[in-house]
Order: sequence, then C-alpha cells, then structure tokens
Amino acid sequence: MDVIIYVWRKLTDFLFVAPGLAATALISSAIDFGLRSVFSDFSPLGINYLITVSCTILMLIAAEFADYLVHYLEHKVPALWELHKVHHSADFLNPLTSRRGHSLPLVYGGMVAGVITGMVAGIFMFLFGISLIEAVALRAVASKIFTLWTLDPLKHSHLPISLGWFDHFLISPHMHQIHHSKVERHWDKNFGTNLSIFDWMFGTGYRPEKGEKAIFGISGYSDASLQKFNTIKGAYLDPMLRSWKAIVTLLRPGVGAKPGAERDPPTFVVEKQRRIEQGAQAGNSTATSLGTASPSAASNTGPIG
Repeated sequence: MDVIIYVWRKLTDFLFVAPGLAATALISSAIDFGLRSVFSDFSPLGINYLITVSCTILMLIAAEFADYLVHYLEHKVPALWELHKVHHSADFLNPLTSRRGHSLPLVYGGMVAGVITGMVAGIFMFLFGISLIEAVALRAVASKIFTLWTLDPLKHSHLPISLGWFDHFLISPHMHQIHHSKVERHWDKNFGTNLSIFDWMFGTGYRPEKGEKAIFGISGYSDASLQKFNTIKGAYLDPMLRSWKAIVTLLRPGVGAKPGAERDPPTFVVEKQRRIEQGAQAGNSTATSLGTASPSAASNTGPIG
C-alpha cells in the first residue's frame, strides 16, 4: 500500500499543492504591494551573503511553524485526524511511509503554509527587492538542507538513530519514530518536521532514551483494524467519509437521529475513549507493580503547551 500511495502521489501531488502555491504568491505579493504603497519612498536594501543566509533560515522557521501548527491540529481536530490517521495506520515503517497519507492534507496544509510563509516572503521582497521565485527558492533550499541534516529517509524506519545534542533543535529519526508510537507516554509528541524548537516551546517535545522502543500503529486499533487501511477504499475513500461525518456531527449534532433513539458516537469519540481506557489500564498495571499512583491517562489530550 505504501508503494501504491507513493506512485499515486508522485502522479497527482502537483494538483493538490497548487492551492498552497497560489496562496503563497497571493499573500506575498499583497504584503509587498501594501508595504510599497505605505512606504513609497523606501528603496530596497539590496542583498548579500549574510542577508541571504538569514532570509533562508527565517523562511525555514516560518515553514516549520506552519507544518507544526497543521500537524498539531491534525491530531486534535476530529475531521482532520480522520485524514491524517492514514499516515499513522502503518505498523511497519519504511522510507516510503513518509508519503503514506491522504492527498487532501496537501490542500489545507499548503494553504496554511502559503499564508504564513507568504507573509514572511512579502516582507523580504519589500526590504531586499528579491522576487517571489527567489523567496520561494530560499525556503526550498533550506528545507532540502535540513532534510539531509536530519536523515529524513530514516525517520520512517526501525532504526532508532539520535542526533545527539542536535535533538534540542532538530527532529531526529528516533524522535519521529516516537511520534508514530501507540505507547501512552508517546502520544501526541514531536510534531515538528525538521525542527524540534516548536515542540520544546509548546510542551510537545519528547527525547527518547537510548534503546527506547516504539510500537507503531494507532492506539485502540487491533492489527486487523489497521489492515483495513491497506486498500484504496480504506486509505482514501473511507477517511473522507469519516471526516465529512465528523464535520456534520460538529455542525449539526442531532442530524440523522430519530426522536428518542440513541446514536452511536462518532469514530473519533470511540477511539479517544479506547485510548483513555488503554492508558488507564497500562497506568494501573504500572502503579500496582510499583506501588504508586498512575498519571492521568488523558494527559495527552490537553490544550497546546
């Protein structure tokens, strides 16, 4: 299934990333035009090596913040989680798993990134007189450099490689593998793509110990349930249907219910309850063996930070 999704996305991703590129162009051009209108006498400062490096780093930080924000919301907003769940359904990681995911997140994720990075790019276009293409190229170059630095192909593998001290601001392969783990203490950790600074800033960072094991999959799902994601229907059609139901449930809680009839809770509610119960059982077991009280099983469901 990873191979099928990889090929599909290679052929179709350009369609789904187009809205994000359009948002980047629109926002950056609007910011540049607006600043030029307000500060009509301003002359661009020009660009040199130091400015180029600084702009590249700032564009990367803006893009990473957008990725972090979207990724966090994908774990907290039911309609988005139903789509993102495809990526977490893998119980065996390999480099192709990085592409294992629904195509729709490319649309909303690209648009969020387009707005955030577009604002930064627009400011640089105004200050230094660079073009939109140059501003976008800075982000692409920075992303590629940090992808190599963080050993990106190994993030979706079973090799728990740490980057040592650099884990304080980079996402190592071992840190991202923890993000895929269904062990309770690993829930909702390490949302960053390449940088870990926002995880540490907002309290979602987790640096695993040497040799710490991760169990891949989705908490509350049996092995048989995870296999349902390994079909075209399970990976693409069913997530869209569940996502739509989550939106309808949010906007119209009573839709489709007969008077006096009990309605089954949405999938994400059942799943959350399973996670809480599973965590409580694991916590009680640990507490019994250690003779101490267990932590709250729902501690991973709180607000950001």
